Amino acid sequence: MLKKLPIRARLTALSILAITACCIGLTIILNFSANRMANVIEAIPLTPATEVTEETSMWVQPPSIGISAPSADSRIARTHFLYQSILYMVLIVAIGGGLTYYITGKALMPLRVLSHQMKNRTVHNLSEDLPVPEIHDEIADLTISFNQMSGKLEEAFAMQKRFSQSAAHELRTPLTVLKTKVDVFKMKKEHTSEEYNNLLSVITTHTNRLSELVKDLLDLTNMDDLNCDEQIELNALLQDVVEELIPLTKEKNISIIVNGTSKSIVGNKSLLHRAFYNLVENAIKYNTENGTVDISIGDATDHAVVTITDTGIGIPKELEELIFEPFFRVDKSRSRQMGGAGLGLSTVKTIIEKHNGVISVSKNETTGSRFIIQL
Repeated sequence: MLKKLPIRARLTALSILAITACCIGLTIILNFSANRMANVIEAIPLTPATEVTEETSMWVQPPSIGISAPSADSRIARTHFLYQSILYMVLIVAIGGGLTYYITGKALMPLRVLSHQMKNRTVHNLSEDLPVPEIHDEIADLTISFNQMSGKLEEAFAMQKRFSQSAAHELRTPLTVLKTKVDVFKMKKEHTSEEYNNLLSVITTHTNRLSELVKDLLDLTNMDDLNCDEQIELNALLQDVVEELIPLTKEKNISIIVNGTSKSIVGNKSLLHRAFYNLVENAIKYNTENGTVDISIGDATDHAVVTITDTGIGIPKELEELIFEPFFRVDKSRSRQMGGAGLGLSTVKTIIEKHNGVISVSKNETTGSRFIIQL
């Protein structure tokens, strides 16, 4: 029953119960003590005062003390005392309950103000922080927590908006090309076999692009169903990745170096191969002529650290937190020429996080980028 009441009413009810219990106990004790005292007083007889002489003092005997029943006046007085004590108890409980209700109302006023401010938060003003009370109490802590939560929600909304815009753009481009090609093709009544072949080639290319895009999006959401219980040798895994990418390095004469201690971890070999393949492939694609890609394996106390460093174009500092978002590209025009939908690094982050790992990026000491993966 109390759980359905507001906090103010709940505190008041609990306080009234506590005050009532104390007052009842105090009333019982006072009445018991008063009755006991009255019994003792009534048991003492009253004798008239007499002049005591030397002759009579020897013959005066102390009266015997006997306990007699309370008189009518005594019973009336006792009853009045009982009623008065009960009346005072009720008054004290009422006054205490009223003061408790008033004091809790004052104490909970900042909470009501905070609740009103929270109710007025919308998508449009979610980024505005609520004023934190100067008194560093629980209300201030709650306000700070709400501001932090609002900031995370604002970031999530912005990420969702960027994802929707990028996804719409990625889907619109091949669909627009297909629509344009078909419309132009329909304008002519007769077509040569070469025109048919060109149309089919365009349709095939962009249909495959859409299929790959949908496949990548599905892969991002279906990783939870895969097991990560294989014993994997990181050095051997990275060597396999480098061997597969050797043909790509010849275009720019890129050299790849793998060094470090051999480290064994538990995970999904297929997923980790895909993650490191994407990272090394990007390090080659966005590298300079005669550049290098340095892959090192470190051994920490409770995890393995893989660092992939390249001498490429690098990533601006302000974009380092955004590159792991789906469809995000640092250089849209250059990325589109090299293929891909901008889901590579997003997939990498999802795979690393599935292995309870962390991936971060920073600028290389000279030029290029450095990706640090902790597994």
